Amino acid sequence: MSILSMTGYGIARCETQHGILSAEIRSVNNRFFELSLRIPDEFRGLEPFFRERLASQSPRGKCELRISLLRAPNNQAETSLLDKERLRALMALSKSLEEDYPGQWRPMSLADLLSLPGLSTRDGADPESLETEVRDCFNLALEAFVSSRRQEGLQLAEVIEQRGKQLELLVASARQTLPQALAQQREKIRQRVQEAFQGMVDQPGVSETGSGVIEERIRQEAHLAAGRADIAEELDRLQAHLEKLQLLLKGQGTEPKGKRFDFLCQELHREANTLGAKSIQIELTEISLEMKLLIEQIKEQVQNIQ
Repeated sequence: MSILSMTGYGIARCETQHGILSAEIRSVNNRFFELSLRIPDEFRGLEPFFRERLASQSPRGKCELRISLLRAPNNQAETSLLDKERLRALMALSKSLEEDYPGQWRPMSLADLLSLPGLSTRDGADPESLETEVRDCFNLALEAFVSSRRQEGLQLAEVIEQRGKQLELLVASARQTLPQALAQQREKIRQRVQEAFQGMVDQPGVSETGSGVIEERIRQEAHLAAGRADIAEELDRLQAHLEKLQLLLKGQGTEPKGKRFDFLCQELHREANTLGAKSIQIELTEISLEMKLLIEQIKEQVQNIQ
């Protein structure tokens, strides 16, 4: 089964010449793809790469990517340099805003300015090799992330498959109950209509022909009432939807299937509702209620499928 969950988690830690890199990916269910990045400013140039890779693996879901670099304290090859020109420009901007908007702009302190990203650079670091190491670490985390989504997808598929088989048993049970229920319904309607027409039949002057017409009308009314209570078509559609459900579970490929599962749940619930509305026997009413409960359980699992 190739069912993928929208919920997943993956982490990778890599020791590099620049320090210890850590990449962490997590996601929860969401109608569309949404990405939140928490990465150092020096890795912002890799954002399109991260976004493209995650979107290709998780077309739906709310993802969060965290990347951090713990530099080795004894790494003398790299020293932090302050971008003094940028710092002076920011200080001038802060002063200008204070003059233009008196009382509305709080001047930034030197500590505030130094906390802004991009004011310090690394001397002696190899940017290309660092980017390569970040990509490699990210890819390892992505592999773990996809694996966790696949594993949870298997668990979701097992639950859905089990509930689907229980629904098939309920459909079979309803088919067995239906003939007897229809026969009882016909007899009940025939008796009620016959009682309604009994006074007319017993009136003096009613011919045998007239009596026969009334009896025929009684049979027609009973047949029509039973036909309105017939749920054979609903059971056929339920069975067809359940077969599609099983095919979708066993289908290969990595294309998103969550929306197709959701549509099937809607159709199953519609037929189960109609079955309950047309029910003419307590056993069929109970079957309809059990069906709707199982369908709701399937729908809960479907909400997490990509």
